[in-house]
Amino acid sequence: MPEKPPTGTIQTVERIARILRCFTESENDLGVMQISRETGLHKSTTSRLLSALHREGFVEKSVETGKYRLGLGLVNLAGVVLERQDLRQAAQEHLRHLAEITQETINISILDGNECINIESIRSPKSIRYAGQLGRRTPFHSTSTGKVLLAHLDAEQRQEIISRPLAAYTQYTITDPALLESALATVREQGYAISSEEFETGLVAIAAPIRDHTGEVIAALSISGPTYRMDADMLQEHTLPLKQAAQMISRQLGYLG
Repeated sequence: MPEKPPTGTIQTVERIARILRCFTESENDLGVMQISRETGLHKSTTSRLLSALHREGFVEKSVETGKYRLGLGLVNLAGVVLERQDLRQAAQEHLRHLAEITQETINISILDGNECINIESIRSPKSIRYAGQLGRRTPFHSTSTGKVLLAHLDAEQRQEIISRPLAAYTQYTITDPALLESALATVREQGYAISSEEFETGLVAIAAPIRDHTGEVIAALSISGPTYRMDADMLQEHTLPLKQAAQMISRQLGYLG
């Protein structure tokens, strides 16, 4: 029987996790005091743990400002996880083709807990575009990829998520569970989801499901762009190549449906 780790060890791991989660896209350079406030840890504890993370390469420290940011050590670990995703390898050719014909940002997102996370992205070559950073987390109910993934969960799991308070990110976000359930039924019926300024003002996205060899929806493929380029006509034009690309990726993963 494996030995249980000491309580102090578990506490240290939990504290380190809290520190690392402080770093976000908008807050990527943080000082000791700010991290201490956000985690509720004492300044000396925060400083000690950051020093340990710095020695291991998981955070970097600016000589000029003394602030910390995430380090390349985490990139290496993330690479190990992402390399296990055969999905990414299967999708590469189809992502590039879809990006070429649409000239918009292409993303693949998967389910991670109760959020979506981008695991692959090709940015639009145009100056005004959706960034679609790798690793970016987005909610289920207000994004096209989220709706696709949410729509294909089993009913019990879907209801558990929908029954929670649904945050309103814009005036167009669906926050009523009954309306969202109806919208998800439409997603399953038509085979794709649209999010028009439901998560970010000025952003429109359309997504389709990617299935594995069992037929389970394991990811969502999306096209994202500004509203002035992706109007109703352009969305309709993008729908077929999007669904075709998602289907071809699914076939490479062994889906025969």
